[in-house]
Amino acid sequence: MTMNDRLVALDFLENKSYPDRVPFHPPENYPELGPGDTHPGNEVYAGVRNVLRLSGLDRDAYGTDRWNPLGDLIEPGMTVFIKPNTVRHYNTEGHDVLSIINHASVLRPILDYTVRALRGEGRIIIGDSQVIFGQFDKAYEAAQIDQLLDWYRDRTSIPIECFDLRMVRGVRTWMYGKWGRKRVEQDPRGYRFVDLGERSCFNGVDPTRLRIAIASYKNMVKHHSGGRHEYLFPKSVLDSDVVISIPKLKTHRRTGVTLAIKNFMGIPAWKDSLPHFITGSVQEGGDQYINPSLRKRICTRLHDEIQSNPLTPVKFACAVVKKIVWNSSMVVPFEDDIYEAMWPGNDTLWRTLIDLNRGVLYADREGKIQDTQQRKFFGIIDGIIAGERNGPVGVDPVPAGVLMAGSNPVVLDIAAATLMGHDIEKIPMIHRAISPNGSQLPLFEGSADDVIVALDGRTLSFEEFSRAYNLRFEPHPTWKGHVERD
Repeated sequence: MTMNDRLVALDFLENKSYPDRVPFHPPENYPELGPGDTHPGNEVYAGVRNVLRLSGLDRDAYGTDRWNPLGDLIEPGMTVFIKPNTVRHYNTEGHDVLSIINHASVLRPILDYTVRALRGEGRIIIGDSQVIFGQFDKAYEAAQIDQLLDWYRDRTSIPIECFDLRMVRGVRTWMYGKWGRKRVEQDPRGYRFVDLGERSCFNGVDPTRLRIAIASYKNMVKHHSGGRHEYLFPKSVLDSDVVISIPKLKTHRRTGVTLAIKNFMGIPAWKDSLPHFITGSVQEGGDQYINPSLRKRICTRLHDEIQSNPLTPVKFACAVVKKIVWNSSMVVPFEDDIYEAMWPGNDTLWRTLIDLNRGVLYADREGKIQDTQQRKFFGIIDGIIAGERNGPVGVDPVPAGVLMAGSNPVVLDIAAATLMGHDIEKIPMIHRAISPNGSQLPLFEGSADDVIVALDGRTLSFEEFSRAYNLRFEPHPTWKGHVERD
């Protein structure tokens, strides 16, 4: 483990907002970029540049026209995959959509330094696999990414692709207000299954109890049984040499926070093999809800029929009965109000996310898991407008003015969750991603105490950082009182 592997760069911006003038030029003519148009006051560009500097990239050349920070990761001829967070095209609570998705002004400097590192040879691919009912084009329009790319493509010889990674997206149907499916399948290179097999975090878990609410449990069993634990990846991700991730700084209803580890939930093209919960109560070996409940068990069975039965009359009958059973809680309340594992006891989603992170880093171009890391990673967390409470898609905006960068997703999450005021030992997604030395397919070997944070010309140990900084983000309501630092 090198210093760069455990280093997180942090910058606080005075202006806690995004510029609104495409194409978001740098605020001044930096020596490495040469003369050109400027956008005075664009702190976002300056902040991204600063966290690249604080990360120690191409340290000796900083301040000269030779500085090429991403050149430490990217070589000419490589394929660079950029994964923004564009999870949904609107905030479900009616708040600013930029509290849940990245803004194009954060992407602009990343593109500039990526193009500089490629030196005229290679390819850039930008994409995201949104929640199934997200509208890709509308999200990229809201983020102004579409306008930025229209401008940028005319000014570089590097091909820049941008597309929806999903195989299908959700559409409204005329029956019961349910979601139907429409094929997307835009990756020109196709798709490959990445099978973790015995190395999956689901090895030994009963596959018949794994669920995601939007799909038939039969598809879930198909992909998590017979020794298989597989996820469908876009080939464009597998063909990449470097992955640059741009997570948002937000709370989350199932994982506590959504940062760098969680951002790879937006990689798989097929949602049906992504377990979100295990059926039943804790006492019954599940995490779907807290206390045993016959009515919730009945609702789960009816939901399974709605998702998997091909006969419309059966679907309709099940939907009617499910609504009656569920609404009985208005007369006789459930013992707890948890249903789809949206609480700190979720023992499922961290497994999915660790599997996905291992897939991104260790799967070769054909989707076969190798013993050594197959592509480089760099992440820049966008917390300029962050989000708290009802995450990930209905957060209250937090003008935090934060940018963070690092070369390891787990290290980034350790520092970012701590900055938010959360205890990583209370977040399974993070503390279970920390591997002891000698582990197979490690994401981060070490401990939180190994993390170093660079900011304001200082380098702080994890202990110093955790004592000095706490933004006190309010957790999701079901996590409140369970995740905060003491």
